[in-house]
Amino acid sequence: MGSRFTRRRFLKALDAGAACLALTTAGGCELLGRTTKLGALRIPNANPLRAPKVWPLPSVSPVLPKGVWAFRSRPDLSPAAQLTTQAHDTVPSYNFLALKEGVGEHGPIILDDRGQLVWFSKHTRARDFKVQYFRGRPVLTWWEGRVVAGHGVGEYVILDDSYREIARVRAGDGYQGDLHEFLITPEDTALLTSYTPTRTDLSPIGGPKDGEVWEGIAQEVDIETGEVIFEWHS
Repeated sequence: MGSRFTRRRFLKALDAGAACLALTTAGGCELLGRTTKLGALRIPNANPLRAPKVWPLPSVSPVLPKGVWAFRSRPDLSPAAQLTTQAHDTVPSYNFLALKEGVGEHGPIILDDRGQLVWFSKHTRARDFKVQYFRGRPVLTWWEGRVVAGHGVGEYVILDDSYREIARVRAGDGYQGDLHEFLITPEDTALLTSYTPTRTDLSPIGGPKDGEVWEGIAQEVDIETGEVIFEWHS
């Protein structure tokens, strides 16, 4: 991200916009709100370094797996995250996680330094969750999709500073976006990677003459139009 912007500054700048507890659904994202901090629902009396207390809810089983959180405003949401060690001698900041395995629901999640929930969006799989710049403004981005043979098959999501989805970016030329890289450039283009199976002669290394390998692809894509500006094959 460089020195221009930090996740802490991003969330602090948005703090003034959260005036009331709100439940919002925008662009398929399921969001949480709270009165004191942007997009967050704080669980009362939670130990910062332990899983918060689970509140019994009518539509949720009273026995949830260890570390899974439930919420009064959204009983259908049950993310799982735990901060085990708190950093010292650091500036106040936020932790960006992309939960994808284990108990609880998976998706992008933001925690504060005490392990308290700031924001959560339920998705089947999300990775590479971070803050970037688009059109001169801070945005949240992540990869979303499924993993096949060790590679990501999916697309990239961009949310504005009100947690509204404003764009989905896909690899061009029929390829699928991989989970390892999605970088927005100062020119508002996206740098991304992809993989595709390719036939090649593997006999020099003891393989079949008509063998198959994974070819790596790098693309630069115009976010607005989806046009492939540059493409490189390994």
